[in-house]
Amino acid sequence: MIMEPLEIFEVYSAVESEAAVYRDITADVMSDLRLASAVGRIRVEIYPPSSLYMMAAILRDVEMPIRISDMAAVDTSYEGGEGFVKITIEREKYMPELTRFLWNKYTPANVNQADRWTILIRAEEPAKEAETLPSQVIANPSQNLHADMIEFSIRCVPEGFRVRYHTFENNEFMFIASEDIIEPNHLEHAKKMLDKLRAAVPDVTATKKADGKEKREAKNKSQTASADASGAAGNTKEGQ
Repeated sequence: MIMEPLEIFEVYSAVESEAAVYRDITADVMSDLRLASAVGRIRVEIYPPSSLYMMAAILRDVEMPIRISDMAAVDTSYEGGEGFVKITIEREKYMPELTRFLWNKYTPANVNQADRWTILIRAEEPAKEAETLPSQVIANPSQNLHADMIEFSIRCVPEGFRVRYHTFENNEFMFIASEDIIEPNHLEHAKKMLDKLRAAVPDVTATKKADGKEKREAKNKSQTASADASGAAGNTKEGQ
């Protein structure tokens, strides 16, 4: 899967020769965690002599908490003289989260997915359950993204940088890691990184893409395919 273009993707290292390496690491981890569609702008700065790593990112708009009513209609149904809560699926995107929620609340034995679009739930008071279920939250993309961004940062940080600090507010993420105590001036610098990202005007004529391993792998596959094709053509000529 080719990653979506980021508006801004910048990596700076005080050791200039290492900047490209850190950029590749950042892009690879972003791809592994499927965060490319969530991250809009990102800047990373590494200062090896000072054992300091900083990341600032502005995320794209994140969905609000997902309720059952956002993906399904809830009603009651009677089968064989027994009352059930009937859930009619309208959007499948959050089916795993919905299934997990229902199993936790009613146990798997009482949740029957009759077909792809219909779930029947055995409950003591089906009508009462049908009234309360639509408002139940089954997923919170913002919380999930917060956890993913922390994982992303930790996996990008050089080994040994175990003193860490992060913030995540209003779709803005800031992360600092070091081998030593994080100083107030480090926080100020990371905040300025966010300010610059917020104020920057992306170059739409030359969109910066995260050229991680998927791009390199695609190039390698292309080269391999070309080589195989050339070899096959040579063998054909020899056979003639």
